[in-house]
Amino acid sequence: MTLRLSTFSLDHELGMRTFLLFILTIASSVHADVNTYLNKYSISTNETVRLTIESTQQGQPQRPDLSVLNQDFDLLGSKKITISSFQGNTRQATTRWQVLLRPNKSGELQIPALSINGKQSSPIILLVTGSVNTPPGSSIPSPQAARAPIFIETSIDHTEAYQGSQLIYTVKLFHKDPLHKNAALSDPFLNQALIIPADDVKRSETSVKGRPYFLEERRYVIFPDAPGTHFIEAPLFSGTSQTDQYVETQGGEIEIAILPQANSNSQGYWLPLSSLQLEESIDKEAPLGPDSSLIRTLTLTARGLPAARLPSLSVLKNELADIELLSTELDESFDEEGLISKRTETLKITMKERGEITLPPIDIHWWDTYEDRSKIASLPPVILYVNAAKIQSAPQNTLSNTASLVKDEPTPTHSTTAPATTNIKDTGHIPLIAFLAGVSMMSSLGWLYSYSRLRKLRKHAQKKREAVNERQKEKKKHTHSLAEKNTFQALAMACQQNNVDISKLRLIEWAQHFWPETFIESSKDISQLAKNQTLDFLIIDLEQHLNSHEKSLWQGDLLLQAIETLRKRRQNGKA
Repeated sequence: MTLRLSTFSLDHELGMRTFLLFILTIASSVHADVNTYLNKYSISTNETVRLTIESTQQGQPQRPDLSVLNQDFDLLGSKKITISSFQGNTRQATTRWQVLLRPNKSGELQIPALSINGKQSSPIILLVTGSVNTPPGSSIPSPQAARAPIFIETSIDHTEAYQGSQLIYTVKLFHKDPLHKNAALSDPFLNQALIIPADDVKRSETSVKGRPYFLEERRYVIFPDAPGTHFIEAPLFSGTSQTDQYVETQGGEIEIAILPQANSNSQGYWLPLSSLQLEESIDKEAPLGPDSSLIRTLTLTARGLPAARLPSLSVLKNELADIELLSTELDESFDEEGLISKRTETLKITMKERGEITLPPIDIHWWDTYEDRSKIASLPPVILYVNAAKIQSAPQNTLSNTASLVKDEPTPTHSTTAPATTNIKDTGHIPLIAFLAGVSMMSSLGWLYSYSRLRKLRKHAQKKREAVNERQKEKKKHTHSLAEKNTFQALAMACQQNNVDISKLRLIEWAQHFWPETFIESSKDISQLAKNQTLDFLIIDLEQHLNSHEKSLWQGDLLLQAIETLRKRRQNGKA
């Protein structure tokens, strides 16, 4: 009894001390020029903590000296953000540094006072419990794992990134013996994230601690969409070796910190990229006249973002011209630095009347994740000079010249020459009529050619749009299929471990990707969509165990079997 009271008193005292330290930290920083605070004030050694340093000083604040943190922490990364606000007619700028830290020991660790332009912040106390584990950004196998017949290593290029930006995730599967054909390695999983395989499996032979191994390496690009701290679930391997030995193993989880968007623009899009390039090409007639047209091609090439997330480039409204979007093409490829996306828009611009037509400039706002600042990719305005059409001016000039010639001819004095004069005038009109007839025929042929060409362009544009729509449809279908596969693997793992709490969560996540067109938020929605009595009973059994004190008695094999049957029915076209 005495031991319990003393333990409770210690925990209570420790909690009150942490709370009071938090209150004192906030109170002392209200009127300071330099403020510091943490997102958590009590963590374990396996967790990370985010330190925020804010300066409201005038002018350009200097970067704080972060080397004083190296004694107790590992610095995993830092970001600088400048926030502007207006109070009345006064502009106030706040400079913020966000530093991701991992403690290298346990106990009460002090984040010392940090100085910016001669102003200091207040110290902060962080309570760290537990023992130090593996370093961030990788899951290093233990010596026992390194001697195992099969083991997995996972790593990531950054443990901190902006919302929606690219992370490169690498999986290495080591196995001593060749694998059977039924061996399978699942994809990594992260909730509220897009995960795309970057390239094909690379197979090679290597040695680990002097022992020969076969190596299979896979890369993925991950685009997390939810700010906060998350864990990437490692792939699960299951299968048999050629010696008929069944093996099941999984890599280690990796913790990442996702920062919210650093800025926003009036267009509503957010582009965190490592590079961006905007180009254009124009194919036009020379010179331009009313009803003439040109083809303008705009190309946006981005590194580190899916093509479907790139914004529209075209402005389709102009008072002096008709602008038609003929096609939009999205292309993606991979290299050592990750995903390269390209958006190409082809426009047809038809002139309405003569004059000067201005196509406005194009500005694409994006965030440079390498330099950690906002940038703009721009195209200057395009000015088109439209003159009068040549076809219309030629007949008018001919008619005026002919009229002057007729007016200047002398009037005959003798009646005997009158018929001859009349014949001369009639003969003079024959070239004019022939010329006008030729012009008319040429105009008709030109009109027929233009009409035929326009029809061909429209048919070609329609085919291109249909092809683009089909590619986008297939890509969307592939994305949903990949997400459904990822969530099913996570559900299968939870069911095999008979974990009723995790299985409930994974079941709903899987259903949201299995029926992507339907809003699902509960197991009741799944029962209505599945229309399967067996699955209904198993979901009811899951809910009863979840709400009872006998969670450990729940078995997930039947639920997993019912879900597999439902998936096979869809693959066979029966659901």
